[in-house]
Amino acid sequence: SILESPKRSVRKEAFHTFYKSYDDHANTIAATLTGSVLQDVYYARARSYPSARDGSIFHDNIPVAVYDSLIKAVHDNLKTVYRYFDVRKKALKLKDLHAYDTYAPIVEQGRVNIPWDKAVKTLCEALEPLGSGYVNVLRAGLNGGRWADRYENKGKRSGAFSAGGYVGPPYILMNYRADTIDSMFTLAHEAGHSMHTHFSAKHQPFQYYGYTIFVAEVASTFNEQLLNKHLLDRAKDKKYRAFLINKEIDEIRGTLVRQTMFAEFEKVLHAIAEAGEPLTLERIRAEYRKLLDLYFGPRFAMDEVLSLEGLRIPHFYHAFYVYKYATGISAAIALSQRVLNGGAKERDQYLNFLKSGGAKFPLDLLRDAGVDMERPGPVATAMKRFSALVDELEELV
Repeated sequence: SILESPKRSVRKEAFHTFYKSYDDHANTIAATLTGSVLQDVYYARARSYPSARDGSIFHDNIPVAVYDSLIKAVHDNLKTVYRYFDVRKKALKLKDLHAYDTYAPIVEQGRVNIPWDKAVKTLCEALEPLGSGYVNVLRAGLNGGRWADRYENKGKRSGAFSAGGYVGPPYILMNYRADTIDSMFTLAHEAGHSMHTHFSAKHQPFQYYGYTIFVAEVASTFNEQLLNKHLLDRAKDKKYRAFLINKEIDEIRGTLVRQTMFAEFEKVLHAIAEAGEPLTLERIRAEYRKLLDLYFGPRFAMDEVLSLEGLRIPHFYHAFYVYKYATGISAAIALSQRVLNGGAKERDQYLNFLKSGGAKFPLDLLRDAGVDMERPGPVATAMKRFSALVDELEELV
């Protein structure tokens, strides 16, 4: 929240104070990360996998080409990311753009009041393209079906998640706030998980109802896409429309572009270890800095301390996981456009995907739904959407 402050001096101080703590312990954290990477390499070799990456993605039956294709597709579209940073710099009236400027809102949200009942109603209206069979179940679950622990409470954990079992309804934990639109999007996200679980448990035997992370984030992000489309179609003024567009841009950048950068970093670190080269603090920071320069572009004012970010991301200690966020949002954007622009066939293919649970490997499930993640098309579609949003934002601000 401090990095979202309209005062740049506050953002800058928070950023550098935060990273000073990591800098004070940089050698220890680097040794910890190196140990995690070497452990990955050891277990992959013990099980005769060609690499740690091959070993990690084997259980989902994901070819290495999917991973590499994701990285290449994002590389091919980085100029659009650079252009967005230029738009952001201009909108914030800054001479240069630093990392601590990337969270400050370009357009203020303003005061909102979205009670729970209104959020559920809006979400159900947004999801109408999925048909009454989907919407009626969700509406009943959120309104009177006790699917959600809605509000903040003493002793309650923060954040939000959806949990479900084979018997009984899915369950959403939330900390809903009526004064922020983010809560409605969080509800859409978690409702996507819950409906995925509902349909899967209803249509699959126990051993096949569980689904993998690779497809889980598709169902949740799909709902966010439909909600944002619904709100954009009804936006009555330029400022609110710019706010919604910027929100979606930052979602795509944070989930698709940023997570792909993380995935490439994991690939690079493990390749260094597998070549028998030492992973020192200096090497780790240098490799991360190369990726920062590539993904943020030549006109970005890079702070040297940001290279410490490569030590602090928790997912790096459970390697080759983050790419699933990037493939997930890519598939979700491609599928949402397919459903919105299609008819009953496209809708039913998506609903059958939700009903299939873990009956097939992830790529086969998504292929049946209408997207082939072994081809660059879905990621290219997502980046094309990103480019169109940047174009419109530039006009509005």
